[in-house]
Amino acid sequence: MGLIDRFEEEFLDVSGRRATLRELLELLFGSILFVLVATALAYYLLGETVAIGVAAVLVVVFGTMLVSQAYWARAGRGDYDE
Repeated sequence: MGLIDRFEEEFLDVSGRRATLRELLELLFGSILFVLVATALAYYLLGETVAIGVAAVLVVVFGTMLVSQAYWARAGRGDYDE
């Protein structure tokens, strides 16, 4: 079994089951930490305007991800059972 096959199996295993509240909270806190660090680094290296832009884009991306994960945690992932 190759590396790509292992990643695919792991992805299907994780995606095929419902996320727990703990996993959703880990995503939330990890996302917040990532946004804070990325924004601080952008501010230090590129200035305030770029840092605000980086923060805004990351908040939208991570917000969409969290809403998506919460939806799939509630609804389940029946499409992977096929």
